[in-house]
Amino acid sequence: MFRADGNSQIGSGHIMRCLSIADAGQRDAGQDSLFVLAGDEFKEIIENRGFRCEILQGDYRKMEPETGKMEELIRRYAPSALFVDSYYVTSSYLEALKDCMEREKGRLVYVDDVMAFAYPCHVLINYNIYGPGQRGVYEELYREAKAAVPELLLGTVYVPLREEFQGLTARPVRQRAEDILISTGGADTEHIGLSLVRYLRETKGLPEGERFDGFRFHVVIGAMNRDLEEIKKAAAGDERIVLHVQVRDMEGLMSRCDVALSAAGSTLYELCAAQTPAVTYILADNQVPGAEGFEQYRVLPCAGDVRHMGERETAERLLEAVVKLAGDHGRREETAARQRMLVDGKGAGRIAAAAAKKR
Repeated sequence: MFRADGNSQIGSGHIMRCLSIADAGQRDAGQDSLFVLAGDEFKEIIENRGFRCEILQGDYRKMEPETGKMEELIRRYAPSALFVDSYYVTSSYLEALKDCMEREKGRLVYVDDVMAFAYPCHVLINYNIYGPGQRGVYEELYREAKAAVPELLLGTVYVPLREEFQGLTARPVRQRAEDILISTGGADTEHIGLSLVRYLRETKGLPEGERFDGFRFHVVIGAMNRDLEEIKKAAAGDERIVLHVQVRDMEGLMSRCDVALSAAGSTLYELCAAQTPAVTYILADNQVPGAEGFEQYRVLPCAGDVRHMGERETAERLLEAVVKLAGDHGRREETAARQRMLVDGKGAGRIAAAAAKKR
Protein backbone atom coordinates (compact mmCIF):
# COMPACT_ATOMS: atom_id res chain seq x y z
CA MET A 1 0.00 0.00 0.00
CA PHE A 2 1.24 3.50 -0.85
CA ARG A 3 0.23 6.85 0.64
CA ALA A 4 1.50 9.63 -1.62
CA ASP A 5 0.26 12.71 -3.45
CA GLY A 6 0.89 14.57 -6.67
CA ASN A 7 -0.66 17.69 -8.15
CA SER A 8 0.14 20.97 -9.88
CA GLN A 9 1.53 22.42 -6.63
CA ILE A 10 3.92 19.64 -5.58
CA GLY A 11 4.53 17.94 -8.92
CA SER A 12 4.72 14.23 -9.69
CA GLY A 13 7.90 13.03 -7.94
CA HIS A 14 6.30 11.34 -4.93
CA ILE A 15 3.85 9.41 -7.09
CA MET A 16 6.37 8.37 -9.72
CA ARG A 17 8.92 6.92 -7.32
CA CYS A 18 6.18 5.01 -5.50
CA LEU A 19 4.98 3.64 -8.84
CA SER A 20 8.50 2.40 -9.53
CA ILE A 21 8.54 0.48 -6.25
CA ALA A 22 5.05 -0.91 -6.91
CA ASP A 23 6.11 -2.03 -10.39
CA ALA A 24 9.16 -3.79 -8.96
CA GLY A 25 7.10 -5.56 -6.31
CA GLN A 26 4.61 -6.74 -8.90
CA ARG A 27 7.30 -7.85 -11.34
CA ASP A 28 9.60 -9.59 -8.87
CA ALA A 29 7.16 -11.06 -6.36
CA GLY A 30 3.67 -10.75 -7.86
CA GLN A 31 2.67 -8.21 -5.20
CA ASP A 32 -0.48 -6.17 -5.76
CA SER A 33 -0.54 -2.54 -4.62
CA LEU A 34 -3.12 0.00 -3.57
CA PHE A 35 -2.45 3.75 -3.84
CA VAL A 36 -4.13 6.10 -1.37
CA LEU A 37 -4.27 9.74 -2.46
CA ALA A 38 -5.71 12.96 -1.05
CA GLY A 39 -7.01 14.02 -4.49
CA ASP A 40 -7.65 12.35 -7.83
CA GLU A 41 -5.17 14.22 -10.09
CA PHE A 42 -3.03 11.11 -10.65
CA LYS A 43 -5.79 8.50 -10.38
CA GLU A 44 -5.91 7.78 -14.12
CA ILE A 45 -2.12 7.51 -14.45
CA ILE A 46 -1.93 5.06 -11.54
CA GLU A 47 -4.81 2.94 -12.77
CA ASN A 48 -3.31 2.84 -16.25
CA ARG A 49 -0.24 1.25 -14.63
CA GLY A 50 -2.49 -1.50 -13.28
CA PHE A 51 -2.92 -0.41 -9.65
CA ARG A 52 -6.02 0.42 -7.64
CA CYS A 53 -6.68 3.82 -6.02
CA GLU A 54 -8.51 5.08 -2.96
CA ILE A 55 -9.20 8.83 -2.93
CA LEU A 56 -9.50 10.41 0.52
CA GLN A 57 -10.91 13.72 -0.74
CA GLY A 58 -8.78 15.52 1.83
CA ASP A 59 -6.10 18.20 2.04
CA TYR A 60 -2.68 16.76 1.16
CA ARG A 61 -1.09 19.36 3.47
CA LYS A 62 -3.08 18.22 6.53
CA MET A 63 -2.63 14.50 7.06
CA GLU A 64 -3.62 13.98 10.67
CA PRO A 65 -7.40 14.28 9.97
CA GLU A 66 -7.12 11.28 7.63
CA THR A 67 -5.64 8.99 10.29
CA GLY A 68 -8.92 7.18 10.99
CA LYS A 69 -9.50 6.48 7.28
CA MET A 70 -5.96 5.18 6.88
CA GLU A 71 -6.34 2.86 9.88
CA GLU A 72 -9.56 1.55 8.37
CA LEU A 73 -7.82 0.83 5.05
CA ILE A 74 -4.96 -0.92 6.83
CA ARG A 75 -7.41 -3.17 8.71
CA ARG A 76 -9.34 -3.87 5.52
CA TYR A 77 -6.39 -4.78 3.30
CA ALA A 78 -3.75 -5.87 5.87
CA PRO A 79 -0.83 -4.84 3.63
CA SER A 80 2.58 -6.39 4.23
CA ALA A 81 4.05 -2.90 3.87
CA LEU A 82 2.71 0.66 3.85
CA PHE A 83 4.88 3.25 2.12
CA VAL A 84 4.35 6.88 3.10
CA ASP A 85 5.93 9.53 0.87
CA SER A 86 4.99 13.07 1.88
CA TYR A 87 6.58 16.15 3.43
CA TYR A 88 3.43 16.82 5.45
CA VAL A 89 3.57 13.90 7.88
CA THR A 90 3.68 14.45 11.62
CA SER A 91 5.12 12.23 14.31
CA SER A 92 1.68 11.41 15.74
CA TYR A 93 0.33 10.53 12.27
CA LEU A 94 3.16 8.10 11.59
CA GLU A 95 3.00 6.67 15.11
CA ALA A 96 -0.68 5.82 14.64
CA LEU A 97 -0.03 4.14 11.29
CA LYS A 98 2.96 2.26 12.68
CA ASP A 99 0.90 0.88 15.58
CA CYS A 100 -1.86 -0.14 13.19
CA MET A 101 0.60 -1.85 10.83
CA GLU A 102 2.12 -3.77 13.75
CA ARG A 103 -1.29 -5.10 14.71
CA GLU A 104 -1.66 -6.35 11.14
CA LYS A 105 1.88 -7.85 11.16
CA GLY A 106 3.05 -5.38 8.49
CA ARG A 107 5.79 -2.77 8.24
CA LEU A 108 5.60 1.00 7.84
CA VAL A 109 8.11 2.45 5.37
CA TYR A 110 8.86 6.16 5.13
CA VAL A 111 10.66 7.88 2.22
CA ASP A 112 12.67 10.87 3.42
CA ASP A 113 15.13 13.47 2.23
CA VAL A 114 14.88 16.28 4.80
CA MET A 115 15.75 14.59 8.14
CA ALA A 116 13.17 16.69 10.01
CA PHE A 117 12.57 14.44 13.04
CA ALA A 118 12.69 10.84 14.26
CA TYR A 119 10.07 9.34 11.95
CA PRO A 120 8.11 6.52 13.62
CA CYS A 121 8.50 3.68 11.08
CA HIS A 122 10.07 0.26 10.60
CA VAL A 123 12.07 1.12 7.46
CA LEU A 124 13.43 4.55 6.53
CA ILE A 125 14.64 5.29 3.00
CA ASN A 126 16.90 8.15 1.92
CA TYR A 127 18.17 7.17 -1.52
CA ASN A 128 19.92 10.46 -2.24
CA ILE A 129 23.59 10.84 -3.02
CA TYR A 130 24.10 12.40 0.42
CA GLY A 131 22.09 9.68 2.21
CA PRO A 132 24.95 7.53 3.55
CA GLY A 133 26.58 10.57 5.10
CA GLN A 134 23.44 11.23 7.15
CA ARG A 135 23.42 7.94 9.08
CA GLY A 136 24.81 9.69 12.15
CA VAL A 137 22.20 12.45 11.85
CA TYR A 138 19.39 9.88 11.82
CA GLU A 139 20.86 7.97 14.75
CA GLU A 140 21.10 11.17 16.77
CA LEU A 141 17.49 12.12 15.96
CA TYR A 142 16.25 8.77 17.27
CA ARG A 143 18.57 8.90 20.28
CA GLU A 144 17.17 12.29 21.23
CA ALA A 145 13.61 10.98 20.76
CA LYS A 146 14.45 7.89 22.86
CA ALA A 147 13.18 5.73 20.01
CA ALA A 148 14.60 2.70 18.23
CA VAL A 149 16.40 3.42 14.97
CA PRO A 150 14.50 1.83 12.05
CA GLU A 151 16.15 -0.18 9.30
CA LEU A 152 17.97 2.44 7.23
CA LEU A 153 18.18 2.13 3.44
CA LEU A 154 20.58 4.90 2.46
CA GLY A 155 22.28 5.92 -0.77
CA THR A 156 21.93 5.67 -4.51
CA VAL A 157 21.74 1.85 -4.58
CA TYR A 158 18.14 2.42 -3.44
CA VAL A 159 17.14 5.03 -6.03
CA PRO A 160 13.65 3.83 -7.15
CA LEU A 161 13.84 4.31 -10.91
CA ARG A 162 11.44 3.03 -13.51
CA GLU A 163 12.12 -0.26 -15.26
CA GLU A 164 13.23 1.53 -18.43
CA PHE A 165 16.29 2.86 -16.55
CA GLN A 166 17.45 -0.54 -15.33
CA GLY A 167 20.34 -2.47 -16.80
CA LEU A 168 21.46 0.20 -19.26
CA THR A 169 24.82 -0.43 -20.88
CA ALA A 170 27.64 2.09 -21.25
CA ARG A 171 26.93 4.56 -24.03
CA PRO A 172 29.46 6.41 -26.19
CA VAL A 173 30.08 10.11 -25.53
CA ARG A 174 29.94 11.95 -28.82
CA GLN A 175 32.80 14.29 -29.60
CA ARG A 176 30.41 17.02 -30.68
CA ALA A 177 27.35 17.69 -28.56
CA GLU A 178 24.27 18.80 -30.45
CA ASP A 179 21.19 17.78 -28.45
CA ILE A 180 20.40 19.40 -25.10
CA LEU A 181 17.59 18.14 -22.87
CA ILE A 182 15.71 20.64 -20.69
CA SER A 183 13.69 19.07 -17.88
CA THR A 184 11.86 21.32 -15.43
CA GLY A 185 9.71 18.77 -13.58
CA GLY A 186 6.10 17.71 -13.82
CA ALA A 187 4.58 21.02 -12.69
CA ASP A 188 7.31 23.66 -13.17
CA THR A 189 5.63 26.05 -10.76
CA GLU A 190 8.49 28.54 -11.19
CA HIS A 191 7.94 28.69 -14.99
CA ILE A 192 11.57 27.87 -15.76
CA GLY A 193 10.74 26.16 -19.05
CA LEU A 194 8.84 29.19 -20.30
CA SER A 195 11.67 31.54 -19.26
CA LEU A 196 14.27 29.45 -21.10
CA VAL A 197 12.25 29.21 -24.31
CA ARG A 198 11.48 32.94 -24.26
CA TYR A 199 15.15 33.79 -23.80
CA LEU A 200 16.23 31.53 -26.67
CA ARG A 201 13.61 33.07 -28.93
CA GLU A 202 14.34 36.68 -27.92
CA THR A 203 18.09 36.36 -28.47
CA LYS A 204 17.90 34.49 -31.75
CA GLY A 205 19.86 36.38 -34.39
CA LEU A 206 21.51 38.64 -31.82
CA PRO A 207 25.21 38.45 -30.84
CA GLU A 208 24.34 37.25 -27.32
CA GLY A 209 22.32 34.38 -28.80
CA GLU A 210 24.93 33.07 -31.22
CA ARG A 211 26.39 30.71 -28.59
CA PHE A 212 23.14 28.73 -28.70
CA ASP A 213 23.21 28.18 -32.44
CA GLY A 214 24.11 24.68 -33.58
CA PHE A 215 22.18 23.04 -30.73
CA ARG A 216 18.74 21.45 -30.54
CA PHE A 217 17.00 22.17 -27.23
CA HIS A 218 14.59 19.38 -26.31
CA VAL A 219 12.15 20.92 -23.83
CA VAL A 220 10.15 18.39 -21.78
CA ILE A 221 6.71 19.63 -20.69
CA GLY A 222 5.20 17.62 -17.85
CA ALA A 223 1.59 16.61 -17.32
CA MET A 224 0.97 19.30 -14.68
CA ASN A 225 2.70 22.17 -16.51
CA ARG A 226 0.26 25.03 -17.03
CA ASP A 227 2.53 26.95 -19.40
CA LEU A 228 2.12 24.67 -22.42
CA GLU A 229 0.31 27.13 -24.68
CA GLU A 230 2.64 30.01 -23.77
CA ILE A 231 5.66 27.81 -24.41
CA LYS A 232 4.27 26.80 -27.80
CA LYS A 233 3.84 30.46 -28.74
CA ALA A 234 7.33 31.38 -27.57
CA ALA A 235 8.91 28.45 -29.45
CA ALA A 236 7.07 29.03 -32.72
CA GLY A 237 9.45 29.67 -35.60
CA ASP A 238 12.63 28.66 -33.75
CA GLU A 239 13.88 25.43 -35.30
CA ARG A 240 16.36 24.95 -32.44
CA ILE A 241 13.53 24.32 -29.95
CA VAL A 242 11.84 20.91 -29.94
CA LEU A 243 8.90 20.45 -27.56
CA HIS A 244 8.10 17.07 -25.95
CA VAL A 245 4.73 16.92 -24.21
CA GLN A 246 4.06 14.20 -21.60
CA VAL A 247 6.95 12.01 -22.75
CA ARG A 248 6.32 8.26 -22.56
CA ASP A 249 9.90 7.16 -23.29
CA MET A 250 12.02 9.41 -21.12
CA GLU A 251 14.97 7.04 -21.12
CA GLY A 252 15.04 7.06 -24.91
CA LEU A 253 14.98 10.85 -25.00
CA MET A 254 17.67 11.18 -22.34
CA SER A 255 19.89 8.69 -24.13
CA ARG A 256 19.54 10.58 -27.42
CA CYS A 257 20.67 13.84 -25.81
CA ASP A 258 24.30 14.73 -25.18
CA VAL A 259 23.74 16.89 -22.10
CA ALA A 260 20.83 18.01 -19.95
CA LEU A 261 19.59 20.83 -17.74
CA SER A 262 17.46 19.75 -14.79
CA ALA A 263 16.24 20.89 -11.40
CA ALA A 264 17.94 19.11 -8.49
CA GLY A 265 15.25 16.48 -7.99
CA SER A 266 14.79 12.79 -8.76
CA THR A 267 15.33 13.38 -12.48
CA LEU A 268 19.06 13.68 -11.75
CA TYR A 269 19.17 9.98 -10.88
CA GLU A 270 17.45 9.07 -14.13
CA LEU A 271 20.04 11.13 -15.98
CA CYS A 272 22.77 9.23 -14.13
CA ALA A 273 21.29 5.88 -15.15
CA ALA A 274 21.06 7.12 -18.75
CA GLN A 275 24.63 8.49 -18.47
CA THR A 276 23.56 11.92 -19.70
CA PRO A 277 25.87 14.61 -18.26
CA ALA A 278 23.88 17.47 -16.81
CA VAL A 279 23.83 20.85 -15.13
CA THR A 280 21.45 21.20 -12.22
CA TYR A 281 19.80 24.12 -10.42
CA ILE A 282 17.92 24.63 -7.14
CA LEU A 283 14.20 25.41 -6.87
CA ALA A 284 13.41 24.42 -3.27
CA ASP A 285 15.09 24.00 0.12
CA ASN A 286 14.91 20.20 -0.05
CA GLN A 287 16.93 20.27 -3.28
CA VAL A 288 19.95 21.98 -1.70
CA PRO A 289 21.54 18.86 -0.14
CA GLY A 290 21.19 16.93 -3.41
CA ALA A 291 22.69 19.68 -5.52
CA GLU A 292 25.56 20.06 -3.05
CA GLY A 293 26.08 16.30 -2.96
CA PHE A 294 26.36 15.98 -6.72
CA GLU A 295 28.89 18.81 -6.75
CA GLN A 296 30.85 17.38 -3.82
CA TYR A 297 31.26 14.05 -5.61
CA ARG A 298 32.15 15.86 -8.84
CA VAL A 299 29.26 14.35 -10.76
CA LEU A 300 26.97 17.24 -11.76
CA PRO A 301 27.68 20.98 -11.49
CA CYS A 302 25.03 23.31 -10.05
CA ALA A 303 24.23 26.63 -11.72
CA GLY A 304 22.77 28.08 -8.53
CA ASP A 305 19.53 28.76 -6.67
CA VAL A 306 17.18 30.34 -9.21
CA ARG A 307 14.80 31.55 -6.52
CA HIS A 308 17.23 34.42 -5.96
CA MET A 309 17.45 35.42 -9.62
CA GLY A 310 15.24 37.33 -12.01
CA GLU A 311 13.67 35.62 -15.02
CA ARG A 312 16.22 36.80 -17.56
CA GLU A 313 19.21 36.17 -15.30
CA THR A 314 17.91 32.66 -14.60
CA ALA A 315 17.55 31.81 -18.27
CA GLU A 316 20.92 33.25 -19.23
CA ARG A 317 22.84 31.56 -16.43
CA LEU A 318 21.24 28.13 -16.92
CA LEU A 319 21.64 28.10 -20.68
CA GLU A 320 25.18 29.39 -20.50
CA ALA A 321 26.12 26.64 -18.01
CA VAL A 322 24.66 23.78 -20.04
CA VAL A 323 26.19 25.02 -23.31
CA LYS A 324 29.57 25.26 -21.57
CA LEU A 325 29.28 21.61 -20.48
CA ALA A 326 28.20 20.63 -24.00
CA GLY A 327 31.41 22.10 -25.35
CA ASP A 328 33.70 20.17 -22.98
CA HIS A 329 34.05 16.62 -24.34
CA GLY A 330 36.54 15.56 -21.66
CA ARG A 331 34.28 16.71 -18.83
CA ARG A 332 31.33 14.92 -20.40
CA GLU A 333 33.29 11.65 -20.63
CA GLU A 334 34.38 11.94 -17.01
CA THR A 335 30.83 12.74 -15.88
CA ALA A 336 29.28 9.80 -17.75
CA ALA A 337 31.77 7.41 -16.12
CA ARG A 338 30.91 8.72 -12.65
CA GLN A 339 27.19 8.46 -13.40
CA ARG A 340 27.53 4.79 -14.37
CA MET A 341 29.21 4.01 -11.06
CA LEU A 342 26.62 5.94 -9.05
CA VAL A 343 23.29 4.56 -10.28
CA ASP A 344 22.47 1.12 -11.71
CA GLY A 345 18.70 1.59 -11.81
CA LYS A 346 17.87 -1.42 -9.60
CA GLY A 347 16.96 0.47 -6.43
CA ALA A 348 13.20 -0.05 -6.68
CA GLY A 349 13.66 -3.82 -6.62
CA ARG A 350 15.96 -3.60 -3.61
CA ILE A 351 13.39 -1.47 -1.76
CA ALA A 352 10.51 -3.81 -2.60
CA ALA A 353 12.51 -6.81 -1.38
CA ALA A 354 13.50 -5.10 1.86
CA ALA A 355 9.96 -3.94 2.59
CA ALA A 356 8.57 -7.44 1.98
CA LYS A 357 10.55 -8.93 4.89
CA LYS A 358 8.35 -10.03 7.74
CA ARG A 359 8.59 -8.30 11.10
